[in-house]
Amino acid sequence: MIQRIQTLFLILALMFLSLMFAFPYATFIDPEAVSYVFDFSGIYGQQDANMVINILPLQILIIMVPVLSLVSIFLFKNRMLQMRLCVFNMLLIVGMLILMAYYIFYIKGELSAQVYYKVTLLFPFISVIFTWLAFRSIRRDELLIRSIDRIR
Repeated sequence: MIQRIQTLFLILALMFLSLMFAFPYATFIDPEAVSYVFDFSGIYGQQDANMVINILPLQILIIMVPVLSLVSIFLFKNRMLQMRLCVFNMLLIVGMLILMAYYIFYIKGELSAQVYYKVTLLFPFISVIFTWLAFRSIRRDELLIRSIDRIR
């Protein structure tokens, strides 16, 4: 049932996760006033565009999580698999947040820089909430179907 509320929650989670491709996550300013940007393409200097660190594991996660959310939208006929994918997606988002925190603290220590966080860092938290709400709605539907089957 693609018109259910869990589809709306999964679409909202997908939307917030997709916005992470376009906006930076944090900005670093070192003691020499050199600015560095942390976004989907990596951590690089703003003036000279030299790559400071490659974030390939994080890029893979940032690509996998919205794709998994999109796949779970279209698995509305198999609610058990949809619930499992929601849980797996939440775990991947938490892993993505941990990896982002690692990169931020690593670069902060490496460059002795001041960190300025962007609002984009809140998007994974928001999408975890929406994915959890979708999981709850899917579970409620599954319990309703099972209770109706029990009556027959």
